[in-house]
Amino acid sequence: MASLRRGLSSATVMDAWPIVAGLGGQIGQPGESVHLDIAALFATHPQESGARNFGETCRQIAVAGSSESKPSESDERRFRRLLACDRAEDLVGQLRTWVRLAASKGVGINYAGLFDDLSWWNNSSDRIRVRWARAFWQALPESHVDSETVTQPQSVNP
Repeated sequence: MASLRRGLSSATVMDAWPIVAGLGGQIGQPGESVHLDIAALFATHPQESGARNFGETCRQIAVAGSSESKPSESDERRFRRLLACDRAEDLVGQLRTWVRLAASKGVGINYAGLFDDLSWWNNSSDRIRVRWARAFWQALPESHVDSETVTQPQSVNP
């Protein structure tokens, strides 16, 4: 695990290469290889969860141990910095902060989902950002929305 954690630093990334390559993953510098990045983040905090996406995980981190059911202003700013990342390489540095926060608050991470999102970030970041933002700022999962409160469009007969 210590060798995998070294994958987060460009100075020590080569210590993680044999492990990641031995598992069939791609190797490279931090931010260039999703396999390496996720392995290093997992080694930092190996607790997993079934969160639907990383936005939900960030919300869980932000409200963990708080009497408030909404994120603080500082957590919202930190989350906005995460969403502002244009490239996957930039995202990894922000993810490192969130993973360490998750570890300190005992919140698990859906690494399989994060792997998929990180893999597609450079091509579909807007779509992923929207999903994460909805999960972070939405108090209840979509399935809990009361159907009676949603106004259905009325059909108009010509």
